Amino acid sequence: MELTLTTAAIATIISATTSATVTLYINRSNKLKYLDDQLDTLLKTALQYPYLENPTFIKTWNDNKNSEKDEYLRYDIYCTLLFNFFSRVAKHFNYNKEKIDNYVAAKDWIRLHKDYWLNPIDTFENIDSYDKEFKKLITDYLN
Repeated sequence: MELTLTTAAIATIISATTSATVTLYINRSNKLKYLDDQLDTLLKTALQYPYLENPTFIKTWNDNKNSEKDEYLRYDIYCTLLFNFFSRVAKHFNYNKEKIDNYVAAKDWIRLHKDYWLNPIDTFENIDSYDKEFKKLITDYLN
């Protein structure tokens, strides 16, 4: 009888451990799928509005950020989506630059949009909107 209870307990522990491991793997896969979907959306938006990734247009941000032109309003929203995406990626990879860079070309993308990061429409928008680790990560990419 005691052997049966021990065997049952071991089987329960193995089953629970296996179930928890599978659940964690599925959750991690789902989170990565969610990030992949966001990345696809950003890329599709950039294809639809190529100026959003055009360095010549981007250099005009500081002089036009308070403009009511659709292009600059769209660029503001696009960059908000972009940096929100990077914030989620950073959290997913525990702020590990190597893992982030293996997933997406973060450095190039962040540097391209540095004027937006450094000069948002609302002066404190980026300072107040993101966590300390993410802001440090962005600073590292920009240096």
